[in-house]
Amino acid sequence: MSLQLYIERLEEFSAKCGAPVIRNPLASGIFGRVEERHIVLRTGLSLEQQILTLAHELTHLIAHCNANPRIHRTVCEYEAEAVERWVGAELKLAPFAEEAPDLSSITDDLLAGSVVRVRWAACTLVDAARDGVSAALSRERLQA
Repeated sequence: MSLQLYIERLEEFSAKCGAPVIRNPLASGIFGRVEERHIVLRTGLSLEQQILTLAHELTHLIAHCNANPRIHRTVCEYEAEAVERWVGAELKLAPFAEEAPDLSSITDDLLAGSVVRVRWAACTLVDAARDGVSAALSRERLQA
């Protein structure tokens, strides 16, 4: 499947979640962020970087933004990085293309709640990339 199609499907998923994707120049070293119910991607990212950054930021959106009680920022970043790696391995994206998606190692040493959020967010985003919004939204409703 084409990388552009993955991006389009993840952007459609993001919009359905109430956070359209926009592209803007961002400070050096910042690839993306969630900002006022938008996902902002840095302009000029490669297709692989766009997908991985979308996976990272969508994890914050779907797993962290409405968490109650709030989740510590360090845990949120760790989870988003784990989802990014998982999605990258599943979709065979650099730098994770050579990794077999060993799901147990991606979530090693996380608390049980983090493991559940990481697995759910990664599977939701892979569904969105591979199968479109409806598949991902049905998984999202299961989590809620």
